[in-house]
Amino acid sequence: MSDLATHPSRSLRRSVESRIGTTFVLLIQVRVLVVGVTVLIDRQVRGDFWALGVLALVALLSGLMLLGWEQVVSRLYAQPALLACDVLVGYAVLEAGGILGPYFLVTVIAAGLAGLLYRWTTTAVLCLQQSALYYVALFQGDGADDVRHSATLPLLLAMPAFYGIGALVGSVIRRLFDEQAAAEDALWRSEALTLAAEERARLAREMHDSLSGTLSGMALAAASLPAFVRRSPERAEKEARRIAAAAQIATRQARSLIAELRADAVQRPLDAAVRELAAEWGRATGVRVRDRVQDGADLPLHPRHETVAIVREALENVRRHAEAAVVEIAVSDGPDGVRVVVRDDGRGLPGRPGGDGWLDALAGEGHYGLLGMHERARRGGGELTVDSTPGVGTGITVRFPHVRSRTAASVHGARGGTSGSRPAREPAGGEAVPMEGRGE
Repeated sequence: MSDLATHPSRSLRRSVESRIGTTFVLLIQVRVLVVGVTVLIDRQVRGDFWALGVLALVALLSGLMLLGWEQVVSRLYAQPALLACDVLVGYAVLEAGGILGPYFLVTVIAAGLAGLLYRWTTTAVLCLQQSALYYVALFQGDGADDVRHSATLPLLLAMPAFYGIGALVGSVIRRLFDEQAAAEDALWRSEALTLAAEERARLAREMHDSLSGTLSGMALAAASLPAFVRRSPERAEKEARRIAAAAQIATRQARSLIAELRADAVQRPLDAAVRELAAEWGRATGVRVRDRVQDGADLPLHPRHETVAIVREALENVRRHAEAAVVEIAVSDGPDGVRVVVRDDGRGLPGRPGGDGWLDALAGEGHYGLLGMHERARRGGGELTVDSTPGVGTGITVRFPHVRSRTAASVHGARGGTSGSRPAREPAGGEAVPMEGRGE
């Protein structure tokens, strides 16, 4: 399967996972808040060492879950029994503090997590477990005889229905996450197709303007060659050399266009695409390439596409003009954005890069590569700079400020990190369910 087909699925999965992680953190924070408020306002709890100890244990476990929430969510996906253990902790809260008030809310949060993480079969089992433990706490706790004769007994018997309501709310939230991620997936595919169409149109124009013109000139020169052979052998020899040179130019132009037609490079993350491009170029030219590409450095689709094209053009310029022995390619993702640098130790550029009219002068001499790289950087939302010293080498730097991809949203805003795992959703039968959908 091509990367174009698999990349949106990975992005969709990451998008759903990040939203679930954010919701998990929020629910656990609510539980910690409820426990803290309960201890502050309930004097009876503060005077009961057993109840205070249970609530302190719940707060401690919740704090640990917040600290390692990425691993906790991943484990919960794979092992629903862990959430069943959390249900037992909720039972201890009901036994210690009673079945009314905020204590009951602490147990409902677990039902919401079950609806968020699992299919209905697993969720129903966990809700039944909660209901059974609730009734045990109701009829075995202190004051059970008073509760049996209380006018509020029907209400108390109906309270476990809130477990089902909490699970339903969690399930609805999960469905919304899945639907939003599917919409983002469709948008990503639409953007990819639009970009591919635009690039094909641009390549067609370049083929007409460059390769087609070169081949037409070669055809005209070849047609006149027999006449020159008969009338002026010297002129025929000169024309033959000109045709050979034009053929070499046409070959380079065709290779460049074919390389740009390879759409698979831009469909991979930026670090992987640049590494492969550098390795292929190094093998083809024999020039030593130093790879300083940071793992995980990436850009959204459009600027990534432009960046890969800029790196390709910069390497082509090195091959044609620089006479370099070593080329260094660096990709980094820092506080100021993603930065890509292609530097060689070759002849350097004529004139002063960045000076007034410098690019226009190069274009006037027929060197359009740097001008095209500047245009690509602007189209992608970045900026390109050139530094060069004659006899020392040239450096091409393109920088893109941080832009959050719609399908790669993370929970940095909530917790300052991202999930490092790719958990699968746990279904009723225990088999792994992909994150792409619930598969009801």
